[in-house]
Amino acid sequence: MQIGAASAAGEQIEPLISQVVDEIQNQLGPGPADLGFLFVTEHFADDIPAAVEQIQNATGAAHLLGCTGESVIGPTREYEDTPSISLWLARRPGVGLHSFYLSPDDINRCGSEDACRSLIPVKDPARTTLILLADPFTTDIEALFGGINQFLPGCLAVGGMASALDGPGANVLIHNGRFYRQGTVGVAIHGALSIETVVSQGCRPVGQPFLISQSDQNIIQQLGAKPPLEIINELYHSLSQPDRHLLAQGLYVGRVIDEYKQEFRRGDFLIRNLIDADQESGAIAVMDRVVTGTTIQFHVRDAATADEDLRALLAPHADPPPAGALLFSCNGRGTRLFPNPDHDISVMREILGPVPVAGLFCAGEFGPVGGKNFIHGHTASLALFRPA
Repeated sequence: MQIGAASAAGEQIEPLISQVVDEIQNQLGPGPADLGFLFVTEHFADDIPAAVEQIQNATGAAHLLGCTGESVIGPTREYEDTPSISLWLARRPGVGLHSFYLSPDDINRCGSEDACRSLIPVKDPARTTLILLADPFTTDIEALFGGINQFLPGCLAVGGMASALDGPGANVLIHNGRFYRQGTVGVAIHGALSIETVVSQGCRPVGQPFLISQSDQNIIQQLGAKPPLEIINELYHSLSQPDRHLLAQGLYVGRVIDEYKQEFRRGDFLIRNLIDADQESGAIAVMDRVVTGTTIQFHVRDAATADEDLRALLAPHADPPPAGALLFSCNGRGTRLFPNPDHDISVMREILGPVPVAGLFCAGEFGPVGGKNFIHGHTASLALFRPA
């Protein structure tokens, strides 16, 4: 498997494309690419068609996807608030690639099995990984993942929401030589390679797990025999002073995905925001639908916890290192969360080595937890590519 990646910053996109293409061709050697991803900051939205033509003419990339972002990520740095591009190209014989575009209407039809299977070209879900890039203003991602989780079981999806800051219509999605300002583009990958997924939600559990004994849609009314606010108050007084400070800054709810596990560890929870509380009843509201009988555990988050979480989840993938990776990081990470720039890519290089990486800061990240696909926030979601 051959993978190359390069990035560059500047005011004019044409010389940047020439620069990154030359760098990657030096990494890969002669021959056309099978798959590529191009991430560009919103400064270059109007230049994307010419840039894609330039890349395809130079590399012969059979499948080229990408999107706009407020900031992009290259192999060695994160370009925050800087006009920049990041390009990733791969060559791998024996890999099946099927790229596609889904309109908003297509996505709304994914609640039907026949429609879902016809729109998303997956023959063997358990051996297929999807890389998806979506417009946040026109994509019902819950409907899309609902269809994939139900009708394509075992098919894992990684990616993120495009993140141009100017509102609806500002994002550009790339699907080969076609360009869209709504919907979702993606590629289904299967065959002679392995794609490992890492979803670092940046949180740490505190206290103990509790069973939801009474709920209504996104409202948790009882945990065991007590109102949630009573549980939270007891939790607060049981914590160390540093953890009390974190809890006061924001408390998160981790919902267990696999209830059959005997012990719940890092990576077993889907993290969602706690968005409101009712002092009179003691109930809390969560940014997620909750079901009576589900196990939850409260979580806290800060820069140190997010750093620890990413390192812990990457460590098992370090030996041997992957051939390449795609990184989809929340636009709430970077220097908005960490004291120093380039955090996520620096940790990846420290643990995995100089792996070819490209990506962007997203307005919502996609990745599997417990074998099911979800959208996340404040997360670093990665696809690690290896030969089969």
